[in-house]
Amino acid sequence: MLRRAAGILGLLLLALAFWGVKGEAAGIVTIRVPQPGNTPLTFLLPTSAERGTRPLVLVAHGFAGSTVLMRSFAYPLVQAGYVVALWDFDGHGENPRGLYQGDNAQRSDLLANAEAAVTEARRQNLFDPERMAILGHSMGSGVALSFGQAYPQTRATIAVSPVGTAVTPDLPHNLLLMAGQSEPGFVSSAQKRLAEAGGEGGDLAAGTARRLVVIPLVEHITILFAPQAHAEARQWLDSTFGVQPGAQDRPARLVYWYGLGLLGALAAAAAASPATFPAETRAGQAHKKRPAWLGLLALFGGALAATLLLAVAGGLGLALPSLFGLLVGGYLLVWFGLAGLAALLILGAAGWLGDVVHWSGWRSMLYALGAAALVFAFLWLGVILLGGQVWLPASTFGLLIPERLRLWPLGILAFFPWFIAVGAVSARSSAWGRAGWWLAQSVIVAGSLLLALRLSSGLGFLILILPLFPLILGFHALASSRQRSPLPFALSAALFVSWMILAVFPLQ
Repeated sequence: MLRRAAGILGLLLLALAFWGVKGEAAGIVTIRVPQPGNTPLTFLLPTSAERGTRPLVLVAHGFAGSTVLMRSFAYPLVQAGYVVALWDFDGHGENPRGLYQGDNAQRSDLLANAEAAVTEARRQNLFDPERMAILGHSMGSGVALSFGQAYPQTRATIAVSPVGTAVTPDLPHNLLLMAGQSEPGFVSSAQKRLAEAGGEGGDLAAGTARRLVVIPLVEHITILFAPQAHAEARQWLDSTFGVQPGAQDRPARLVYWYGLGLLGALAAAAAASPATFPAETRAGQAHKKRPAWLGLLALFGGALAATLLLAVAGGLGLALPSLFGLLVGGYLLVWFGLAGLAALLILGAAGWLGDVVHWSGWRSMLYALGAAALVFAFLWLGVILLGGQVWLPASTFGLLIPERLRLWPLGILAFFPWFIAVGAVSARSSAWGRAGWWLAQSVIVAGSLLLALRLSSGLGFLILILPLFPLILGFHALASSRQRSPLPFALSAALFVSWMILAVFPLQ
């Protein structure tokens, strides 16, 4: 009865979260310009605004980001009366064009994506062409800084977590730099840009204003959801263009609704998921208690072996950062595949494989598939579909674009060995024991990938994405918390984690 109540409550929270996320766009007109094969564009306008009368703010996402991730910045600006243009850079989100193009694999001209947004906004008469600004995060900050110099009519430039694009005392006009207190490298970059621009001060009316703001208690990703960062951007724009007619001070609460929905999805998944195999498949099976250190040795040994093998392969000329046409993400597919196979070899040598493949018969296989599908379905609803409205690069309906979706079967196969090994060593643990295995797995994965950064070139972005791994692994661990069988645990994890990797990392 308690489990049923938890499941019903979880579904209610999930439904409430979808309602709340939809409500965040109240008072906003959304114009989507898909442009198949080219830059997908989204324009957001205040409902009450007359076309051609408001300033335009171009909003550019960072590496492995998308239009969706920047909505937390965009929504408050639209509520403040601005027209906002969003787009997916080449290789990102719904943009099928690779980030690196041509026979020589040259990086695409990301400035052209921003220019396409301005051209379309001008064609549709969405803004006052005399009033334009640009805001960019991380990789997008480089585009923003370049755009503000290439187009001097841009009256304000806001660089969030700025990269190393040089500026001058004259351009870009009215430069606001922001970085999170917990991302010291980007704080240092912001300080350098400020020094190049002539230091703090200047005159907003003359376009020479410069300012640096360090947002407390946030890092590279959470700065995008920080209310202070949103407020600083709005105040800078208001100081440049004046307060807009009908402006509302309405902070974005997308991330809070997402948290509520995620909680609901995890509760519903845990409540609905069956705990064990059918009785007939367990009859007569005696499982020895295995020492935890042996499981840790298998996972650690597998992870270390994968890191070293790929480092050797990279030294021999294998293009690790672009495997399968997925920047950095392809490396992760191969890494997890090798790490899982090596871990299973160690478990097999220790006589543990009998616990891995302990199911028999078609009924057991159907159970495993059904249990895995149930957990994945709730994760898809709460993490992927709802996340596709808040942060996760995906289509409107939570689906991967074809160029990404075709890699999903490969991703499932790649992740399955690792998660079958994790399932084997953790399946019969208590709730606290499974929490410990989640922590151990997170430390092993993060530590091994940090070592990979030192041994293999071209994987630098992993340092920014590593904090997401404990979260992704934790989401699955909570959703499958009642499962005590390695096979459904591994299937649901492979389905979910491979989808997440394919959704986030850019196309080559």
